[in-house]
Amino acid sequence: MITICEECGKRYKIDPSKIKGQSARFKCNACGNLITVIKPRETAVPPSSSPPKPAVVRPKSALVQAAGKLQISGFSIKTKITLVIVLLVFVSLSIIGYIASSEGSKALSEQAETHLNIVTSQKATEYNNVFERIQDEIVGVAKYASQTFTRTDISTDLKFALLLPWTGTGYGSPELFKKHYGEILILQRISAVLEGLVSSNPYIELGYIATDTKITSFSDEKIVGVIKDIDGYDPTGRPWYTGAKEAGKLIWTQPYVDANTKKLVVTCAVPLFRPDKTIIGVMGFDVLLATIQKDILTLDIGYNSYAFLVGKKGDVLVRPGMTEKDTRWDETYKTDNLLKTNNPTFNSIIREMTGGRRGVKSYSAEKEDKYIAFAPLKSIGASMGIVASKKEVVRPAVSIQYLILGITVLVLVIAVVIGFVIGNNLTKPIKELTTMANLISQGKMDLDVLNEDRKDEIGILTKSFNRLVISLKLAMLR
Repeated sequence: MITICEECGKRYKIDPSKIKGQSARFKCNACGNLITVIKPRETAVPPSSSPPKPAVVRPKSALVQAAGKLQISGFSIKTKITLVIVLLVFVSLSIIGYIASSEGSKALSEQAETHLNIVTSQKATEYNNVFERIQDEIVGVAKYASQTFTRTDISTDLKFALLLPWTGTGYGSPELFKKHYGEILILQRISAVLEGLVSSNPYIELGYIATDTKITSFSDEKIVGVIKDIDGYDPTGRPWYTGAKEAGKLIWTQPYVDANTKKLVVTCAVPLFRPDKTIIGVMGFDVLLATIQKDILTLDIGYNSYAFLVGKKGDVLVRPGMTEKDTRWDETYKTDNLLKTNNPTFNSIIREMTGGRRGVKSYSAEKEDKYIAFAPLKSIGASMGIVASKKEVVRPAVSIQYLILGITVLVLVIAVVIGFVIGNNLTKPIKELTTMANLISQGKMDLDVLNEDRKDEIGILTKSFNRLVISLKLAMLR
């Protein structure tokens, strides 16, 4: 039989056969408490009865089975503890995730806007310098040409090929050559100057001068042969000539199809005047849009972006994929006008661009939010814009959101496991105590004491309950 000290809970194994009389007393080795042991009464077993079964120490699980499943109303303590832990973790991670995602998206957007603004301004300044250089060069050559036309001492033929006027069957004739011989000699010298200047500027495709007599001089005399294959070419009817003559000053044309390259160009043109203010002709420098377009397409600033140039009237000058289509050299090239789209927000941004402003705006197009950064090119009265996808801008923040979501799910799973472990650790001994109390209330006293291996409050409660069980046993034996 097992006896337990009521003071300290120390357990002693007693052999009842060595107890003399009905009881015996001894002192607890641990605390010195005096322990009384009562010898159990022997019960006669009838001959026909089976021999007594040995005492069985029930395991903890057997206690629960003996008492039946405990009926709990509402959530159990284990469930409540688990829910509290899960909710705390979920709320904490949600707040942290929201703040991280929100602040991350905001920071990325601000960074992208700044970056787009800087790149656009830098590139606009770069192109502005390119166009200003072209303007300065054509103005300088135009002054030289006007002065050269006043000279009367030029008599040497440089043998530089020129394009004479269309006669209906071909270009030029001996009569026209003889009639304009003095003008031809002057244009030959101007062509030599144009040849050297154009070769030193990678953005100028071709330089030329056409007079009111319809004679044209090119920086590359090979162009004369190309134009001669075209019937009816009249330089005085070309956009660069008519535009500069009507304006009476330097102009930049809208895009048109070049008769020489059959590609889209814009031309910087300036009229030439005699001292009496009568017009001599017009000088032009061609800039291939493909050259600018190729340069724009090399802008790798990320965000799935692209760049474009828009004129002062809202017409597209350069953009990715822009081609001459099926337009002939002698037909007007029709480009898109960005002031007349079906997107009011985008139209208002283009109005700011054509007004010479700079900045970064946002708009929606094709079910996607986009940024557009813009800066003016004052030299040609145009504006450069760079369009970027907002989705690409905040993509890193979205990746962070998915990462946070994955971490949240993982931590919640861990929290559930921890909650069950902690809850089970707390509720299991309580269930055992409840079961023991329930069995005792049913008059069952042949129960073993519970383990006392815990040192916390539940361990103290277990020891106290064990002492109560022992006291009840002793009381019933007396």
